[in-house]
Amino acid sequence: MHGAQPETRKAIRQKPDIRAITKLVPPSGNLVQGQSDLPIHPELAAEAARIIAASQNHYGASEGLPELRRAVTEKIKSNNGIEIDADARPLELLITPGGTGALVAIAQTYLKGGSALVFEPYYPYHCRIIEAVGGVTETFALSGEQLLIDKHELRQLCGKLKNRPDFPLKAIIVCSPANPTGKVLNPEELEIIAEVCRDLDLLCIADEVYEHYVIGSQPHVSIAALPEMWERTITVNSFSKSWNISGWRLGYAFGSGKLIAPINDPNSVFYVCPPTPLQRALSSVLTADPNYYEHLRMRFVEKHRESATKLQAMGFQIYDSGSAFYVWTRVPERFSDAVSFNEMLMKEAGVAGVPGAAFADGDNWDNYMRFCIAREDKMLQGALEKMQNALLGM
Repeated sequence: MHGAQPETRKAIRQKPDIRAITKLVPPSGNLVQGQSDLPIHPELAAEAARIIAASQNHYGASEGLPELRRAVTEKIKSNNGIEIDADARPLELLITPGGTGALVAIAQTYLKGGSALVFEPYYPYHCRIIEAVGGVTETFALSGEQLLIDKHELRQLCGKLKNRPDFPLKAIIVCSPANPTGKVLNPEELEIIAEVCRDLDLLCIADEVYEHYVIGSQPHVSIAALPEMWERTITVNSFSKSWNISGWRLGYAFGSGKLIAPINDPNSVFYVCPPTPLQRALSSVLTADPNYYEHLRMRFVEKHRESATKLQAMGFQIYDSGSAFYVWTRVPERFSDAVSFNEMLMKEAGVAGVPGAAFADGDNWDNYMRFCIAREDKMLQGALEKMQNALLGM
């Protein structure tokens, strides 16, 4: 349903609650929550302990510490092919309290009284954050099992929303690789979105948190690198997943100074500054190993291969997303609904994922599920075996 007010959206249908589901299963069966449960990098842990013990625990600048800002610019240049200046004024880079902190500041600055478009299946927090600051989210349903973007439908919808008097469209949110599906947008799809943003003068909010989990033939491409997109794109990222530190709340946002500098005001008011000792620790290891992200990717290639093989043997139909933090899959055909299927898994196996209904307004994805495979190998293999035993016993 397009144009739903926050109250209306919630009333459309009762959606599965990801946090509530997480509490209903033991850690050994939690394929629910989208965080990495892998151990922290030992050098990062040691550096954090040293800095905290040295009492370097005080306020820092709202835009982030200079040493981490410099390290992040090196990372962006190396991994995204984009050069930014850590010392530029107006600011081109902010260190934020997680990717979520960046999204909150962006919504507060640019989306109050307006709307942003999300692609369905969507990440629920993209909607919740915007609606919490007095904006509205609109959904554009991806088509078919391959989750395709219809160029003409997208342009028509965005044009209509841009010109309406109430909650006019101000932004498109691009999440690639996507949460929940893992879909990696190819250059043609990115150009479709970029063209609409350019023609309709829309802000592009690029969520690239899962960029290091791309395992397919299609590499990750930052939409900010496309022609004429730097001046209208804010890219959001996080260290939570790739460094296994979701509780540290460290992320960043970058883009043209005219876009980034204004979001430092709510960033400062809401959060004062990101965690100082944790920034300092991360800055010392972030670029120390040039092969860190490649090792991470290869580890997840194997995790995804094993998980997909076992799930397919159980009757799941796996979506070939091109990335590996999540597995997006249709439940076995003998089951008609992912919510009831998930409840069965919790009861019979002590294992759960997230039903597709949590990521959609309509019913197109009611037979789908998201499993998070960012778990230690022994735990992941054990959860999959419990699922298999439960299904064999039925």
